[in-house]
Formats: sequence, C-alpha cells, structure tokens
Amino acid sequence: MADPALGGLYADMEGRLGPQGWWPAETAEEMVIGAVLTQAVAWRNAERAIAALRGAGLLDLAALAAADVDAVAVLVRPAGYFRAKARALRALAVWISGQGGLGALAARPAAAVRRALLQVRGVGPETADAILCYALGQPAFVADAYARRVLRRVGLLEAADAGSYERARAALAPRLPDGADAPWLGELHALLVAVGKEWCRPREPRCGACPARTRCREAARRTADGAAAG
Repeated sequence: MADPALGGLYADMEGRLGPQGWWPAETAEEMVIGAVLTQAVAWRNAERAIAALRGAGLLDLAALAAADVDAVAVLVRPAGYFRAKARALRALAVWISGQGGLGALAARPAAAVRRALLQVRGVGPETADAILCYALGQPAFVADAYARRVLRRVGLLEAADAGSYERARAALAPRLPDGADAPWLGELHALLVAVGKEWCRPREPRCGACPARTRCREAARRTADGAAAG
C-alpha cells in the first residue's frame, strides 16, 4: 500500500528543488558506464573519466568490450579504483553485448535482469538498480547512502533497515505508489541525493533550510534540544 508520507516528501522536495533531470548522460550506454564510474566517488570525478572515454571513442559498449583493459584503466583513473572499474566496465560491456544489447535487456522482466546483473564482475546492487532504472527504464529504486540517510531521518526507514542496501530496498517497496515507474523512481532518487548532499549530511546536518525539515525526526529532535538548551 502506498505511503502518503513518501508522496508528501517527494512533493516537498520537488516543489522546492524542481525536476532534477537525472541521470546526466547523452545515451543509455553512457548511463551504464556512469553507473560503474560513480561507485565510491564524487560525480565530478566520474565526469572526468567519462570525458576521457568520450575522447577515446569508448562511450560505446561494443567498443568498450573490445578495448584493452589497461588502456581503459588509464582513461578512468580520475574516478578512483581505476583498475577495478576498468575490469568491471569491460566485463559489463561484454555481458550486455552477449545479451543482445540494452534494448533486449529492457524487454525482459526487471527482477531477472537484476539477478543476472549481480553476477557480472564489479556490479553490486546499487549499480544494478541504477542501470535498471536509468538506462533500461525499469522500475527500480536506487537505495544509495544518501537516500537511506534521508529516509531514515524522516521516519520512512527504520535504522536497522537503513544500514543495509537490500533491507532498505525491501522495506521501501510496499511504501511506493502503485505503478511507480522508472521516471518517478529516478526522480525520487535524484531528489533524495540532492537533499542528502546539500542539507542532510552525516554529521552536522543543515536542518534549518532543508526541504524535508517539516517531516524530519532529526530536525525535530535538534529543534527540541536547542529549545531545552536555551
């Protein structure tokens, strides 16, 4: 059953921040590559690696599948963990090509594609869900650290669930609106990331101006503590 609190949070964030237009990429193949490169690194660094791949003509999965992995590693160095990411990119490109391409994968059941993606070297749950949602247009929620932190603080995830990617994903599923599609889920994720980066920080959150403030337990606690201290 859809949770109206989640819909209200979405409306508050979108009303304040506007549409995010995420994922920033020119093609679905670039989205796939970006999903790997942004693992454990700021997006600006992933962008530098994407620019280097573009300059080398390797933002094409077929070309990437045939590329020398050491050469790819040099290009993606700005994204960190560059050797591991180069191997993951090549393995993913080879696998997608072997499956008939992104169009063929998009036509298959999302759950089956997700299970298969998780068997590809270097692809974890967050990367798999980002590929599903943004590159394949499949209904998948990216329960990354930003999203889990915001949703825990506003009371839509319990602390025990927020500590685990898969538990958070499972706990959130029944709260989603009926028929939530990839564009809606992608926008929800993007809005949560924006709030998590700018206001809902791990330490010293900026509650005062946060778009989620009126729904947030953490903001209420901090306000009460401040009043008691005063």
